[in-house]
Parts: sequence; C-alpha cells; structure tokens
Amino acid sequence: MEFVILSDADFETFAKGHPQGSFIQSMELTRFQRARGQEVELFGINRGGSLIAAGKIVYTSNRVGYKVADCAKGPLMDYSDAAAVRPVVELLKKHAASKKAAELRISPNVKYIARDEDGAEHPEIEDNRPLLKELEGLGFKHQGFDMNFANINWMFIKTLDGVADSEELIMGMNYRTRKAIRKAEKNGVYLEQATLETLDDFYDALKTAGDEKGFTYREREYYEQLLRNTSDEFTKLMMAKINIPEYRASITERLEAESRTLADLKREVEETGSKKKANRVKVVQDLVDSYERSLKDIERFPDSVGVATVAAIHFACSGDELTCVIGGTVQDYIYFNGATSLYWGMMLHALNNGYSKYNFYGTFGIQGQDETGHGGYEFKKGFGGEVVQLLGDFVAPVSPVKYAAYRAVRKLAGAAQTVLGNLRNPGQLPVIGKLLKRN
Repeated sequence: MEFVILSDADFETFAKGHPQGSFIQSMELTRFQRARGQEVELFGINRGGSLIAAGKIVYTSNRVGYKVADCAKGPLMDYSDAAAVRPVVELLKKHAASKKAAELRISPNVKYIARDEDGAEHPEIEDNRPLLKELEGLGFKHQGFDMNFANINWMFIKTLDGVADSEELIMGMNYRTRKAIRKAEKNGVYLEQATLETLDDFYDALKTAGDEKGFTYREREYYEQLLRNTSDEFTKLMMAKINIPEYRASITERLEAESRTLADLKREVEETGSKKKANRVKVVQDLVDSYERSLKDIERFPDSVGVATVAAIHFACSGDELTCVIGGTVQDYIYFNGATSLYWGMMLHALNNGYSKYNFYGTFGIQGQDETGHGGYEFKKGFGGEVVQLLGDFVAPVSPVKYAAYRAVRKLAGAAQTVLGNLRNPGQLPVIGKLLKRN
C-alpha cells in the first residue's frame, strides 16, 4: 500500500460518491477551511494502483506547539476489509508523525451499532463493535460514547430512498408534526435563504435562539466566510419568516368570514332545528375560537414589526446527505412553528434534488424525558427516522514522548487549578488544606 497526497479533483470524486461521505469530509468545506488559514491536507491510500481510502486531515497547534492531526468523520474506507484497516491506519500514523504531530485523531463515519427511532439496539442489522476493539488493538484510545458537541457522534437520520413524493413524505410523519407543517403553511410562514446582503437577519435570529437555548454558535464572520467560499447549494443559511401585518389581516379576514357563517348556521338551526346544521355549528365555532386565540396570541406583535425572522438554521448539502448543522427558533415567535417549516422545506429540497438522507445531526436526551435535550429528540422523531450512533473518536500517540509529556502537564495543571479553586473557597477545603493555607 502507498500513502499519497491527492489533488482536489481526485479527493472530491472519491468523497462525493463514498457511502461514508459527509459535509465534514467534502471539498467544499476544505476550500472554506483553507480560506480561513487552516492547515488542511487531502490524502489517499493506494493498493495495487487503486484508491481504497481517502480523507481530509486538519492540523492544529496550541500555544505550546502541541500539534494534532485530525481526520474527522474519516478516513473514508471499507472497514469490513480486514486486510486494509491495519495498513491504512499505520500509514496514517506514520505520515502524521512526519508532519511533527504528537497525536492522530480519527472518527470513522460508521455506526457503532444499528438503532431504531427509540434508540433501541439492533445488532442483527449492523454491529461494528469488533471494529472498535480492532482500532484499540492498533494503538488508538477510544474517547467514549458521551455526546460529543464538537464532532457529533449521536444523530437522528431520516432515509428518503423510496419516498415517491411530498404526500408520501408527509404521511410518514406523526399527526402532530403534519398538523404543525400545515398550520405554518396556512399562516403564511415562508422560507428564505440568506445571502451576504441578508446575513444580519439570519445571524440575529441564530444568536437569539442560541442565547435562549444555550447552544454554541459561531461568530458572524464565520458565516460570512462560508457564504464567500462555498456554493449556495452546499451552504444553506435558511430563515423562516412571517409578515406580521399580512398574517393579522389574513386571520382577521378568516375570522370575519367564519363569524358570518356561524351566525347564518345558528339562525338556520333556530328556524329548522336541523341536527346536521347543529353539528356544523360546533365545527365553525371551533374555527372562530381558534382565530380569536390567534389574534390574541399576536397582540404583542404590532404591525410595525413588519417581517419577522422566526427561526434560523444552517444546513449543509453534500454527497447524498442534507445535514441540519445548527440553529433554532426565536422563543418569542415559537407560535409560528418556524423550525418545523425549515425542516419540512429542506426535506422537500432533499427529496427533489436527489439527497437520500436527511440528517437532523446532534441528538441527545434519547434515554428518557428527564434528560436534557429530550424535547428536541421527540421533536425530530415526529418527522420519522432513526437514532444513529457513530463509532466515536479515537486518539493515537504518534510521538509518544510529546504525547505523554503533554498529558502529564495537563494533569498537573488540572490539579493546580483545583487547589487554586479550593484556596479561593477555604470553607470547602479539607482539614489538611486549611492547615496549609493557614501556614
């Protein structure tokens, strides 16, 4: 086998058609990272003249010069090929060492074990637990199964293969989700893709949602550089919007029409005693009550608000997958179901443009309703799909001396930080600590 540096074109051809491909291991993101000044390298492994593995490595160094080689969501290869795994990772480790890296990180984009929509394990479908053991035997330390917010390892994914049209797609969702989609459409919620000119609208909504819900978002410059350095198909900064004056006028018009219908029905019931008309009265009364509640709900939004951005989500489209990277709904406008509209609209985009997977991305709170994030998981579940648990992150020292020294220093620094914290809070010190402080 031979380690080679790939051209952009060769990497893109391999990655785009690979079943483990993702927006992380894409040429589009590579161009963006280069534009940001990151050290990025595209590699391949040839066997008998054929490319059997490839990936993107990003090199980072901290302030003390400790260098990490990270092949996130890669390398892309057939991990069931027992004769390939060992030589591929050994060549990777050797190359990372030649680049003066202290450690190599990989995170294969393969399932640890198949799961259903409730998170239950199905090893009879897919089981890669032996691969974890194999990588550990090759000198990698597994970083655990906890939710990784930097390199997402728990997801919720809906497969679109075999879905014929939008009607079949929506009927594959639960009743509550279908109702929310149709309500948003009826109320005039519409989608808009942010451009450089409208980036502030997107970013203000994203920042507000992030601050309210506690998720971490990037600085505005990050999204500006995404727009400047990637295509408008790869980077979709999507907004759900509503025109408040138009919405109020529409609800008012519907209320007035149904109120007239209700008055006519009541008069007919009084005159004829028709049971059929009486049943119809109940239906129309419910509509009238609903419209009145809607007008009451938006009293806090004067017409001067104009067009409001109610939700903002960053999507990435690459290979056969459309991924919801990060975003959310502005709490003040949660009534309008903006996130539901965005998920639905982008799912239609995926269906109509040949993407076979819709990835809701980071998903946690799967085990129970008392867990943080469970509400978000239930929300995604309403669209249909399955929980996907990836194999996770693996770290191998490629410069054992640097690796061991750095970890020893970090351990000492952590211990020192604990001592300093205790000194600032002497009431929490054990007796020996108090004596040391006193003397």
